[in-house]
Amino acid sequence: MCGATDKRTIVTACMRVDGIPTFALTDVAVTPEEAENGVHYYLTELQLQALGYEEPYVHFDRSESPAFLFPAVRQFLEAEAVVPDHTMFAQVEKPR
Repeated sequence: MCGATDKRTIVTACMRVDGIPTFALTDVAVTPEEAENGVHYYLTELQLQALGYEEPYVHFDRSESPAFLFPAVRQFLEAEAVVPDHTMFAQVEKPR
């Protein structure tokens, strides 16, 4: 029997392909049991690798992070998106 899935947003500190450290936000859907087993981090890494991000990956689930982290990373990513010499936009989540 399949359990219901919940959307999890993960903040990851990682490296861009050009070696510059950055942050990424990734949305994944997992069951509570999968989350207990860390599957949400595995799915996050698959998405990040597909987009060209490199290790090391340091992940933070909203439930495991300080309250300021997600707003600060969103602000950082918005600022990164307007810098013309960056080769990729670091936000992985779907636009609202």
